[in-house]
Amino acid sequence: MPNTTLSILAQLGQRLRQARILKKETQEDLGTRIGVSRQVIARMEKGVPGTQLDNWLKVSDYLDLLSTWKDVMNIREDPFEKFDREKRLEQELRKKRVRRRKV
Repeated sequence: MPNTTLSILAQLGQRLRQARILKKETQEDLGTRIGVSRQVIARMEKGVPGTQLDNWLKVSDYLDLLSTWKDVMNIREDPFEKFDREKRLEQELRKKRVRRRKV
């Protein structure tokens, strides 16, 4: 597994641990609340690969962090392509306005 992947998992684990501690939850209690074992929570906090995404989402939801996932894998549009597309649309609309029906 690439180092960047392991680094991201480690960061996620650290953030999970911080959020859990701020909420004053033990690993055992958090695991019970979301339906997993204490060991699963411990592995998540260590950044061990292989944890189901569903577990990450459940724990994020419980810790009020679910909204932080909304931009994961968000494909950002190239601003130049967006500008070009909007200009083309504007030109097409102008052409349609100019045309008149012949009666």
